[in-house]
Amino acid sequence: MMKHVVGVAGDRFGRFIKRYRVLYAPAGWVSRVVASSPSSSVIAFTLGPLRARLRGNMSATDVLGILDALQGESLRFSLAGGWGVDALIGAQHRQHDDLDVVIDDYEHNQPKAQRALVKLGFKLVGSQRRRTWMPDLASFDDGAGHRVELVSIDWERLAGALEASSSTRPDEDLTREVFAEGTINGVVVPCLSSRVQLLYHMGYPLKEALQHDVELLLSVFGPLH
Repeated sequence: MMKHVVGVAGDRFGRFIKRYRVLYAPAGWVSRVVASSPSSSVIAFTLGPLRARLRGNMSATDVLGILDALQGESLRFSLAGGWGVDALIGAQHRQHDDLDVVIDDYEHNQPKAQRALVKLGFKLVGSQRRRTWMPDLASFDDGAGHRVELVSIDWERLAGALEASSSTRPDEDLTREVFAEGTINGVVVPCLSSRVQLLYHMGYPLKEALQHDVELLLSVFGPLH
């Protein structure tokens, strides 16, 4: 209950920022500095609460709660994006304002995932279809500073990007290349592999936080092969 009250206050603060455009630049600076700083740094410790008010904060506890809800619907999923990177590394390296989740058999399972999120207080705030190997995207917000994005995989496009054998239904070799396991607070979680995570961050200009994710992946796992 206390977390929700703080979240609501943060959401009101965020709306206040949006009303006054003169505050955009300093708010953006705070967000970028904290996002690109290690979670254990003095910067994250001092400015992290302010950033959480400005943009929201998806904590490890929040993530595990959401994953439990998805598992309750017997869904197969994998983490992508910033939390997916930190799961692969096995430690949180920066603040996150959202959670990206890849849903298996998206057309069939997205309604189940949405049902799980609605039970947690989330509402669908937008959806789109893109011309990428992750074409479907559905965005959810709980009004308390937490955002979740559900995405799909186009296996033929992804196989082409990986220069692997292409098929509508992925074979065992391809799935081994795409999926991996990571940990969040010592809990084993499914996530995209480091190679696919690097693909996830290619083809568009990267913000500082995302550039940090790429550099972290490269330093630990090396470049794409």
